[in-house]
Amino acid sequence: MAAYKARLKAFEDTLNNERIDLKTLRKLCFNGCPFEHGYRSTCWKILLNYLPLDVSQWKEILEKQRKLYTHFVHEMIVEPGTKASAGSQADDHPLNPNPDSNWGAFFKDNDMLLQIDKDCR
Repeated sequence: MAAYKARLKAFEDTLNNERIDLKTLRKLCFNGCPFEHGYRSTCWKILLNYLPLDVSQWKEILEKQRKLYTHFVHEMIVEPGTKASAGSQADDHPLNPNPDSNWGAFFKDNDMLLQIDKDCR
């Protein structure tokens, strides 16, 4: 138990510095990261370059990443039953029966090419 507490103390000392020593963190993480105090998730974020080694930049980077993720969700995820925004092309798909559809024009061109091909033969 004393060894585990010493290990937790080593993680605490390493992660509470103003600048993380990557070499020391890698050595500590080699035998596994403890769950306590969020050390495991913090270590993974640092080791995967999601967070910089300079702790003073973490707040700014995390805010930026959260905004980026929120933007991604709003752009990519369409909730069932809701219509896409007016400028979106989400309603324009190959099975759209609307003759003004971009896909309708594409398939009309294909029909014309098929007719030319038939006429030439």
